[in-house]
Amino acid sequence: MNNILNFKSFLKFLSRNMGYTAIDVFGLSVSLMFVILITVYTYQELATDRFQENGDRICVIGNEKGLGTAIPVPYRLKEQFPEIEKVCPVVVPGNFSNILALYGDNMLQVDMMCTDSTFFDFFSFKLLKGNRELALEDPYSVVLSETFARKMFGGEEPIGKSFRISDSTTVIVSGVMEDIRRSVLPSCDILARLERAKEFNGGLSLTNEGNAGSTAGFLMLHKGADLASRTSDIYDFLKESFWPYTIDVWKEVRVIPFNDIYFSSYEWSVLQTGDRNFVLVLMSVGILILIFAVFNYINLTVAQAGQRAREMATRRLLGSSRTELFIRLMIESTMLTLFSFIIGLLLAVAAVPYVNELLDTKIYLVDACTPAWIGVAVGLILLIGVLSGFLPAMLISASKPIDVVRGTFRRQTKMVFSKVFITFQNTITIATLSAALVMGLQIYHMIVAPLGYNTSNILVVANTLRSDSEKAAAIDRIRELPHVKAVGFSNGTPFSGTNNLTGVFEGKSLSFQQMTLDSAAFKILGLQIKHDNQVASSKPWSWYLTERAFRDMELPENAEYFGLKDDEPAQILGVLKDFHLRNINMESAPVMLRFRDFSKPDSHPWNVLIEVDGEPMTTYSAVREIFEDVTKVDFEGNYLEQKIESSFDSQIRLVKIVLLFACVAILISMLGLLAMSTYFIQQRSQEVAVRKVFGSDNRAILNRLVGTFLMYVVIAFVIAAPISWYIMDKWIADYSYRITLSPLIFLVAGLFCLLISFFAVFYQSWQAANANPVESVKVS
Repeated sequence: MNNILNFKSFLKFLSRNMGYTAIDVFGLSVSLMFVILITVYTYQELATDRFQENGDRICVIGNEKGLGTAIPVPYRLKEQFPEIEKVCPVVVPGNFSNILALYGDNMLQVDMMCTDSTFFDFFSFKLLKGNRELALEDPYSVVLSETFARKMFGGEEPIGKSFRISDSTTVIVSGVMEDIRRSVLPSCDILARLERAKEFNGGLSLTNEGNAGSTAGFLMLHKGADLASRTSDIYDFLKESFWPYTIDVWKEVRVIPFNDIYFSSYEWSVLQTGDRNFVLVLMSVGILILIFAVFNYINLTVAQAGQRAREMATRRLLGSSRTELFIRLMIESTMLTLFSFIIGLLLAVAAVPYVNELLDTKIYLVDACTPAWIGVAVGLILLIGVLSGFLPAMLISASKPIDVVRGTFRRQTKMVFSKVFITFQNTITIATLSAALVMGLQIYHMIVAPLGYNTSNILVVANTLRSDSEKAAAIDRIRELPHVKAVGFSNGTPFSGTNNLTGVFEGKSLSFQQMTLDSAAFKILGLQIKHDNQVASSKPWSWYLTERAFRDMELPENAEYFGLKDDEPAQILGVLKDFHLRNINMESAPVMLRFRDFSKPDSHPWNVLIEVDGEPMTTYSAVREIFEDVTKVDFEGNYLEQKIESSFDSQIRLVKIVLLFACVAILISMLGLLAMSTYFIQQRSQEVAVRKVFGSDNRAILNRLVGTFLMYVVIAFVIAAPISWYIMDKWIADYSYRITLSPLIFLVAGLFCLLISFFAVFYQSWQAANANPVESVKVS
């Protein structure tokens, strides 16, 4: 046993082969870093809301298109269906904009969520201060997040403190809760009662069902109750009482169990959702990286098998059994894995901020500091140690002293495994690199797609100006900036969307986007009037309609009026040329547009549009400084092009992950090729010497050695190219606006891997080709 646990010779071997040690530890550590981060992220995604004690009794009401309803609907359902014990409508922060909290000299922008007093009966979020049963009993009481309470009140005790929300509402702090995370509910700063919603959005109240998709309608069922079986009854009830069903905008009722919400797939949702396929892709990436790391370790260890075999042969001659040598080598492998795991963990801690940005999430490694996670880590180390060490241990411990002395041990280990692995690795590398190139080109194609209006050099600013005097002061200063070409006002933009109007026209259900803006904003966006009816109308219910609106209503473009059911007929001011709402990948809609003079007193547009002529970053900084100086709150503004690009964030993240995996695969592939070339050239050193003696020149030998390794890349390309083409052709088929696949994409990926492989093996091949044949024969 003492002989088995004596690792002086192993440490000596590592110190004498620093290059081998560094490559081995580096490859395994980087791989384990990715495995740790991916494992924790995957666990967090799969564990979303699993801490909710009543999760199995909660469901949310939805429809075939999305997860959302109006505030009054859950209350009506409770009165109608006895399976429902209690309800909790939740209006998420996205329904409110530019909310300010004021306390003393503090003025902070906040995210507010409005809910019923039953919130803490439904959800198990930890209340740090206050009484769960009474926290939201009073209509003017609010619960603050821990982070916001600290930011607003500093070291003061927040309970019982009153502060203002914007200029209209005074509320009293009744509780402080842990920040919401790992939940379908979005994080918020303030949790207020539903009664407060109408003070910040007039369309949201306990009796107004106008904003039909604004609210998450949570229902808690009695134990053992089954509401899903009554969806037809719910539909019949809503068909008579809720307008989206009455006019056939929605045609199905969905009752979604709470634990199924996060990975549900709908066109839209007021709640946060995840992507199960994305999680599965990441899990697959983690497993592949781990496999690469294990195989790479095996390759590197076998490449050095000749040196370790001498040591093991000596130990065999001194009385050690093969079993003892096998156990010793397995322990050495596990020790190296443990050391690599520690380094990988430190790298993971350092990489968390970058991974959070890449995945648009928050990874909490501290959550893994539990006995269960430590047990998983120990099991992983042992598993990797065994998998990595088994084959080299079998190979080296089985060596016969006489073979090692004769020098025939190296020639007996053909290592077909290494050749197969290098080919497999290059196949995966070429495939992932091809996928990253196709995805990148497709996403760029969508980002720069023409939308029918100007998107360049337009700064869109959220209007935080609270009065006419603030508006005048800020806009006058902005107009004086040297690179500001024009300033306009609007309620929304073609990209962000505006108010929605849904109604029935001649028996057909239609949804319009209502756009209100001034003439300056119209010119900035470059929208075009195809035909102006030259109507001098002061009526607010008069609109320009896009070409698509006429097509959808089957009206001629010279029509003078149109009327939706139960609405006053609207005068048509003219025809607008079509433009695409939101990004090119999202469904557009017909548009109703009218002009408004926002310079009049008490006009509060949603956005300020600023056209910039040169120096975009300098102008952005100057506009930001003016807004923050005037309003004393944080600036909210971005260039329209940036907003469009950010709408593809999820696709861009996927490309970055695939590209990152390709880079890791390339790195490990280089290390594997380095190991294999070391081993292969050592095996063929005598053959090279003999060829040189019989007249082969250095160049011919170099070409032969390098060509042997590059052949594996060629074979990998032949396998990877058709598979990649098939998969990516299926992937881009999901996009209506897409690129055409080109063979050049796959050739570039293959040539890049060929070039990397060439540099990985060239130096050692060159050394072998130029070595003295006499020395090679002596060594052999």
